[in-house]
Amino acid sequence: MSNSETVSLSSFCRHHNLPKSSVFDRCLALGIPTSEGLNPASCDLLLSEFHISPVSAGKEQAATSVQADVDYGTAIVLAAPSLPQTYCLEGLRNSEGLGFEDPLAIAAQFLANASSVQLAMQQDIVQRQQRLADTQRAKQQIAAQAQALQLEAAIYKMQSQGLDTALSSESAQLTEQLQQLNSMGKPAPGAG
Repeated sequence: MSNSETVSLSSFCRHHNLPKSSVFDRCLALGIPTSEGLNPASCDLLLSEFHISPVSAGKEQAATSVQADVDYGTAIVLAAPSLPQTYCLEGLRNSEGLGFEDPLAIAAQFLANASSVQLAMQQDIVQRQQRLADTQRAKQQIAAQAQALQLEAAIYKMQSQGLDTALSSESAQLTEQLQQLNSMGKPAPGAG
C-alpha cells in the first residue's frame, strides 16, 4: 500500500481477518475517520492496536499482484440512537409477585426475637426447677417437723388429759375438805 493510497474499512478487515464491527469501534475510540477509507498511518495504528505486525511494502505488492483487492465501498454509519435511561420491566411480566422489601432484615429481626424467646423459656424452666427443688426441700423439712409435732401433740393430749383428771380429782377433794371445814363452823350473824 503506497502512502497516498487509502483502503476501505471492509477491505482492511477482510485482508487482516478482523471483525469489521470491532475495527469500526476501535476507529471511533481512536478518532480515525472511516468514511473516505483508511490512510496508511491509520492502518498501521489499527494493526498495532490489534497486535498484528505491519506487512512490508514489497510483500504487500506481491500479495496484491496475486490476489485482487476488491473494494466494497464505504459503509453508511448511522449515529447511535438516543436510548431511554429508565426502563420498566412491568410491561414484560404477566404476573405480580408478592415479596418483602428487605427479607434479610426481617429474618435477622425474627432470629433475634426467637433467640430472646428461647432464652426466656430456658430461664423460666430454670426458675421453675429451682422453685420445685425449694418446695421439695420445704416439704421435707416440714414433714420431719410435722411428724415430730404430731408425736408431741399425742403426748400433749395424753399429758393434758392426765393433768386435767388429776386437777379435777384434786379440786373435788379440796371442795370436799372445804365443805367439811364449813360444816364445823358456826353460822355468821344475820345468816339464816
